[in-house]
Amino acid sequence: MYNFSENRIKCGKCNTEFDLNKNAVCPLCGFGIGRKTADTRLNKKLQIEPESINYLAIPKNLELKPGQVKIDDETKVVGSWGMFNSFFPGKAVLRILANMLDKEKTKTITLDTLTKKTSEETQLYNLSKLRGFPNNPNNNNSIGRLVYHFIRTFTDMGFFTVKPKEETKNNVWDEPWSNIEITLTEEGLEFAKLRNKIFDNGDFSQASIEFQILTKDEKQWLTDYLKKIDESGYKEYSILKNVFDFIKQGHNGKDELWNWFETNPDFINYLKQWSRKTDNPEAFEKQIKNLSITFAGGKLALLRELGVISNKRNDYTILGEI
Repeated sequence: MYNFSENRIKCGKCNTEFDLNKNAVCPLCGFGIGRKTADTRLNKKLQIEPESINYLAIPKNLELKPGQVKIDDETKVVGSWGMFNSFFPGKAVLRILANMLDKEKTKTITLDTLTKKTSEETQLYNLSKLRGFPNNPNNNNSIGRLVYHFIRTFTDMGFFTVKPKEETKNNVWDEPWSNIEITLTEEGLEFAKLRNKIFDNGDFSQASIEFQILTKDEKQWLTDYLKKIDESGYKEYSILKNVFDFIKQGHNGKDELWNWFETNPDFINYLKQWSRKTDNPEAFEKQIKNLSITFAGGKLALLRELGVISNKRNDYTILGEI
């Protein structure tokens, strides 16, 4: 069991293990994790100025518009796409964007500018260890997952607003990121301003990585919001509740949950609407199986972050209600 009297981490530079409660920076090379201290040595090692902006800090109030929730054949059935498995990266991007808008005194920025700054912050704060963050900020595929699985999903949920910088007949997400302007919404800022135990405590210890769970306030706000957009047709809360109830009945979150998706007629009909493999029964059956595993894993991960199911691998103990 993890010893919470210590806060042992490994230095991101020399890999030395030390107790962050006793040393604000690595005792061997002086490298720091996060911006927990105003120690000038830390600022020197991170090559940042004392007055530099903490883009992950709770943002200031901004004049924003209400968000618009995307309701379509997909969100009416499955809510968010199955690869969306964490609220943390979306919240981090909300904060980064809000602080960028405040600094630049502008209403929008381009998506490529936002992804570059997010990559910098991911490296600076060692966020790649957390679920959902780019594991390689210099890899286009890694950044692409952040954009299309998390930023896009948060946009569909009404937390971001995007539009093409220059008019186009294409889907905005098919545009080059330099041609996409993005801002956050009133709802996005409201969620961003809620305290987060990792971002606001500067705690990137192994304990935080293993227990990547939202605070009570974050959980309550998100649950209320998901219930609200569920009523309008974005069924994320409904499917999370159905998965939660299934686990609560004593089923496991692996093969039994996979089979629950695999045999769900609504899920199968949803896949038939866009799959190119429906004419090949064997290939379509394999696709159903693979996507059942993907969606089961994604929804279960979200329930773990909400703190209602144990966050331990292969442990499906119910800890609360949703």
